[in-house]
Amino acid sequence: MKSDANGAVADAKHTVTILRRLHLSVFLTSLPFGTLFFGLPLIARALGASALAVGGLLAAYALIVVAAQPVVGYGLDHVGRRPFLLVGLLGYAFSNAIFGLTADVGGLLLAQLVQGIGAGLLWLAVLAVVSDLAHEDSIGKEYGRIEEMSIRGILIGTLIGFALLYLLRGGALDAVSGGEEFPLAGWRLLFLGYTAATLLAVVIVWRGVPESLERSADRLPRASVATNAHSLEAADRWRLSGQLRIFLGIVILTATAAALLSPILIKHLYDSVSTNLFIVALAFLPATLAGAVLPSRLGGLSDRFGRSPPLIIALLVSALAALAVPFVQSLWPLALLWVFEAAAFAVAVPAEEALVVDLSDEEHQGKALGFYTAAAGLGGVIGPLLGGWLYDRFAAVGAFGISALLMAAGAGLIFLLVREPARS
Repeated sequence: MKSDANGAVADAKHTVTILRRLHLSVFLTSLPFGTLFFGLPLIARALGASALAVGGLLAAYALIVVAAQPVVGYGLDHVGRRPFLLVGLLGYAFSNAIFGLTADVGGLLLAQLVQGIGAGLLWLAVLAVVSDLAHEDSIGKEYGRIEEMSIRGILIGTLIGFALLYLLRGGALDAVSGGEEFPLAGWRLLFLGYTAATLLAVVIVWRGVPESLERSADRLPRASVATNAHSLEAADRWRLSGQLRIFLGIVILTATAAALLSPILIKHLYDSVSTNLFIVALAFLPATLAGAVLPSRLGGLSDRFGRSPPLIIALLVSALAALAVPFVQSLWPLALLWVFEAAAFAVAVPAEEALVVDLSDEEHQGKALGFYTAAAGLGGVIGPLLGGWLYDRFAAVGAFGISALLMAAGAGLIFLLVREPARS
């Protein structure tokens, strides 16, 4: 930082400007995610894919993201943040173009693989840039803002996508349920638009987000568990502190608990609550809106009260919400329940990411974030498989109950085993 007051203010304003450009890039990049979530199984079916092939498309993306994270984290610490930002954005743009132009299932697989590479590069770089630029007292809030901008992009992109598909062919869901041909022309037009939006994000980063790795040397170093002899020895051997390795194990547990519900929630609602998918989608809208405004606000709780207390409370709230779902038979009480879950998510994710930064030393934050996202991704691979098996074997009560138990166990392990370093 510059020593004079005017210089410090100018530097702070420049940092805010860079972060705003990063936020806009995240928003633009996130536009296709909701459309892909709902539309990928539909277009795959329209192109002749089996249910197994659709599962393979989703698994290919998840596995390549998990595999890439530790390697990318190492590169972030040794090459810099900016190259990974730019290549990741280009990967997303390329994958959107493939989604828009493909005419077969092989093209969808290629698009998923390219998107997985882009995701593996981009989101770690975003977390690392925020870690470099954010002040210690606001890093939780800044991580929350990144989550917030991504959810806003998903919301706006999904609304645009459904509106366009509906106008061109009565809506994608109607097209499939009624046996009509999927509106491929609308899909292609939509993803060419998403490609243009992602290329705009590339231009914004190219022109307005400089390399931030060297800027971390200008900040006061964060206190770290690597300040005692035992942790220094562990960091030298593993480049990860003992506390961080414990926390990453807990992240795998809690990520598994969250992902466990992803393949069974809609099925449970359809089987037990309502067969009207449009009404079900509307019931999720309040939680989505909450997710679009709460993360930057609730993420700051970890800056004020420490990382562990808000994270523990958020996990316990999520556990209670998961436990309650099988016993609620009306969509609108469930909608309120999902708002509480969205609030818990808005607290938990920024607190987790900020805690990873706190538990790592300055020179290896990229690698630490890489292992963190790999741990969360591994839970995302294990969870759906476990959730489907539990639902088939023990029905909804068993599946949701195990998810709640794992979240509560994660909260207990954080309370017992994770010790936050003192922050300056």
